[in-house]
Amino acid sequence: MHPIPRSAARIAAMTALTVSSGALVAVPSAMADIGAEMRFVCAGQAGTHEVGLRVDSSVPATGMVGEPIQPGTVRVEVGVPAELVDEVVGKSPDESSAPPVTGVADAPAISGVAQVGVAVQDAVQERGGGWPAFALAAAPSRGEDGTVQLTGSGVAPPVVPQSRGGLSWVAGELNLSLVPSDAATRTEEAELSLRCTAEKETVLGTVRVQGGSQNPALNAPSGVSRQAAVPPGNLCKEVPAPGVDPRYDINPHPALMKLYEDPPRPDGLKATEKEGVPNCIKATGFVNLKKADGAVPVALETLLRRHVIDYSPIDLFSGPNYFEDVGYVVNQTYPASGTVLGFGFMPTRAVAEAVQSRAPGQGENAPITGNFRYRGLNDTLKLPNVLDDMTLRAMTYVRLKVGTAAVNGVTIDLGDNCTTDPTLMSAHGFVGSQKAGVRLATDGQEIVVEDLEIPPFKGCGVTEDLSPLLTASVSGAGNYARAESGKWCDPVGGGDCVDGAGPLPETITVKSGGKITAVADNFMLTTAGPPGRVGQVTCESVTMRLEMDEGHWKSRFLLAKGGMSFEDCDVKSSEGDLYPAEIAPITDLFVSIIDFNEDGSPRFSLNNVVINTTVDTNGSDAGGKCTLGFGGFYFGPSFNIVTGPGDIQGRYDNGTGVLASEPGRGASGGTLMTGPESTCNLPGFFKGAILGTGTADFKFPRPWPEFTSP
Repeated sequence: MHPIPRSAARIAAMTALTVSSGALVAVPSAMADIGAEMRFVCAGQAGTHEVGLRVDSSVPATGMVGEPIQPGTVRVEVGVPAELVDEVVGKSPDESSAPPVTGVADAPAISGVAQVGVAVQDAVQERGGGWPAFALAAAPSRGEDGTVQLTGSGVAPPVVPQSRGGLSWVAGELNLSLVPSDAATRTEEAELSLRCTAEKETVLGTVRVQGGSQNPALNAPSGVSRQAAVPPGNLCKEVPAPGVDPRYDINPHPALMKLYEDPPRPDGLKATEKEGVPNCIKATGFVNLKKADGAVPVALETLLRRHVIDYSPIDLFSGPNYFEDVGYVVNQTYPASGTVLGFGFMPTRAVAEAVQSRAPGQGENAPITGNFRYRGLNDTLKLPNVLDDMTLRAMTYVRLKVGTAAVNGVTIDLGDNCTTDPTLMSAHGFVGSQKAGVRLATDGQEIVVEDLEIPPFKGCGVTEDLSPLLTASVSGAGNYARAESGKWCDPVGGGDCVDGAGPLPETITVKSGGKITAVADNFMLTTAGPPGRVGQVTCESVTMRLEMDEGHWKSRFLLAKGGMSFEDCDVKSSEGDLYPAEIAPITDLFVSIIDFNEDGSPRFSLNNVVINTTVDTNGSDAGGKCTLGFGGFYFGPSFNIVTGPGDIQGRYDNGTGVLASEPGRGASGGTLMTGPESTCNLPGFFKGAILGTGTADFKFPRPWPEFTSP
């Protein structure tokens, strides 16, 4: 029995009340494990300590909009280092209670209470999770390094989801109250309280929410990101067309004009000037601060004016298959709070934002915009001849502004003018290719900023200059940012907008990733034609090997890369003749999630599918060996039909681990044809003809991956 002081006892009593009331809540039978191991920096009276926290619980595998989701019993384990144990029991460093390397530790002599700060996030809001305080008791013995493990349990309150998608529990803070075992004989001062901060927030788990509407509930607040906390409201507005306001136009500053010089445009293009098309784009992600060795959440809105100048081929038949869109942007980040370990490694939390700025040396009437460039294929049904990858880039000047900061929980007044000089920010995104899959830029993509330099701070502080402290904590080069953008909103026509603003990005949570293998038995391609008059390619086994990172906030596009191999294959003509065949492996297979079906199952696209088949016709009238090629439908340089990268699309079942697809002209999408370059002349195989519907159901072994959004 470990008595605790009155303040801790009151918290423990509240915990017991929560546990007893939670016992009346029915828990669904289909449950999924959630939890994480985290490291915290805790500030106490004698300095800072690193404390470990493990959280384990369970939640229903799925939920419904408007219906409570009740987590199971929450179990916590706090690892208290030896020096912090000594501080709690009042020992001096010379009396350290850490055991010798070969000895056995004394029984731990502390207990306490833990309050874990957990937020609940879904597609429309972030709110407090209301988790109880956990009364902690020590494990019977210490670890070899003197660490004491304190354990406790309780029941978290149910959560009512407001919209479809993902509902996540996110942990980021920890408050500890530790006491010695003889605290009952001491005064209230025997209690040691610590405020603990993690380097970054951790997602404990996510529930897939079904039913209801894609739109938020009527009483649900809007504007909160699933990756970074975004306050309600939006910054969406139409960026003026060229010539309306001198502040908005393509920026002629030499550093920004380099965007259009490298890489250079191909010859044979014509330029067309236009008023442009406005868009609002929301993106959320993280900035990795090199000096602080940590990540800070970021949420931004880009106001874009594209199609100000379009470059397209003069000769559509023999000219370059190339299109370029030139425009300008204004970027604004929402004020976001992040934790960095600065100021002597004390837990430091600051609220900062990036503000669009004029380029250095420009006057008041110069544009405040950055420049935008999109490079793509003019015709996606023609093979590329000058450009393989479709990309977008933007270059702009921004300055960082810090509003408030807190060091070890103490607020520091930085004033209203704590900022940096402008710094050049260059962002780029991969839109697609014929191998990886062609997609629209307006569907959203991952945006990357590499080697972002944060200049020194100035004007920080009221009674004293705190600029050097901020500069020492975060300023410097080598910083890196990654964000996922949502669909591009048209603020004029309202297309792809949510409440007049750009929608939040649709990201993916992958569970049980890594190097994974899926096998399809009885793979079959079928040519088009009446029953009994079609050709077939069959394989007893097709193996797909993928490398797929697991985790939260993953991009749907290019989710995995791998290959595909074929075994024991045959070709059957429409007349019933059967020939042995060999199919070359596919070495560069790109996998993406297109979207989610109404039942929550993801729809996949397997890209860069080219099936090259060698058919052995020895002993038949055809004689010798010949080839059959199957791939995507394209036009060549002379508008002749040629084969290129194709795709197979299918639906994945999280409950069974099966990707059900229909290669060829499948009902789920994706189209393959018999290549005109094929040398086989077998009945039922018509060169240049689109295939019929085939079958290929890929089965993943346990534990198979699960895909949810977010």
